[in-house]
Amino acid sequence: MKQLPIGIPILMSLVAFILVLLALLAGSRPDFMEEYDIIAFNTSALGKNLLDFSNDPDKPSPTSDGLCGDLGGFLGSACSSATAAVDSIQSDIAETINDIGNDIADELATKLGIHEFYSLHALSICEGDFSPNATAPSASRNASSCTKGFTNGYNISALLDHGLRVGPLKLTLADLGFTDDLQSAIDTLNKVTKAFAVLLIISVGFTGLSLVASLAALVLIPHRERITLLTNVTLAGAAVVILILSGLVITIGAHIAVNKANELGDDIGLSVSAGYRFTTITWVAVGLMLVAFGYWLSQLLKFRRGSRMGHNGARKHARDSEESGHTDGGTEMRSTRGIHFGRTRHG
Repeated sequence: MKQLPIGIPILMSLVAFILVLLALLAGSRPDFMEEYDIIAFNTSALGKNLLDFSNDPDKPSPTSDGLCGDLGGFLGSACSSATAAVDSIQSDIAETINDIGNDIADELATKLGIHEFYSLHALSICEGDFSPNATAPSASRNASSCTKGFTNGYNISALLDHGLRVGPLKLTLADLGFTDDLQSAIDTLNKVTKAFAVLLIISVGFTGLSLVASLAALVLIPHRERITLLTNVTLAGAAVVILILSGLVITIGAHIAVNKANELGDDIGLSVSAGYRFTTITWVAVGLMLVAFGYWLSQLLKFRRGSRMGHNGARKHARDSEESGHTDGGTEMRSTRGIHFGRTRHG
């Protein structure tokens, strides 16, 4: 049976294994593949609602008591003019504070006692600040520390609340306007990250086993072709299924939860994003393992087709030989009888 180059599934499995292993180890230490996060929280503007005075519905209006209207005449006109001037000054102050909001956002997280970003990776949570600053175009991340997330839990809310409590302002998440719905959305993100991490660990195992089985096939196929092909098809197929599940979880589940968290967290300056680079790695690994699985499946089908043809050919050959032998024997017997009878009559 003509074989395609066995190096195809070996190469595909090797690259897929490296990709999922790197994805698993990303963020295991500060600045190691930091940009390849599963989910990232941008907290550089968290608490911006504390600076927004222009739209405060509870702010009393100086004319709300109707004092100027009660005065009437010249005094009423003068009062109205003075009140309008005060309103204008307050409005200018509010606009000025809001205009500089982006500038002080670079220092807001520090003033609150928290970092500017928190990134969730498969096995860890990293935290740090943006460089050169949070509002600079194409700002990069500088992770200062990474802690275990898979074993200790991906509890971003606890990290933020702790930082706020020990910070100089001694605030809590509730003080910033965290709602139960926002907390629920963040809890969903934590669960999605945990589920993805589990699937990724399993994916690393199956892609690694598929690579080992592909290498073993170099030696085993001439002696144990059927069992070798079945083993490779099974392992490569399992790797494909787990990787596809991983891709769906990170692409669909995470993005739904991220959109919900952004919708609820926008008012207080919290933004969340799903790691597109991490998603890309996952789907590239899916494609590579699909190629490896397709190779082994095609070879198994060729082997089974060849076995059936060989088996049927052997049976046909045996039947033809039997019929040929039976005919030859009958001819010989008839010939022998003819000779024997001729001799008898001659005698």
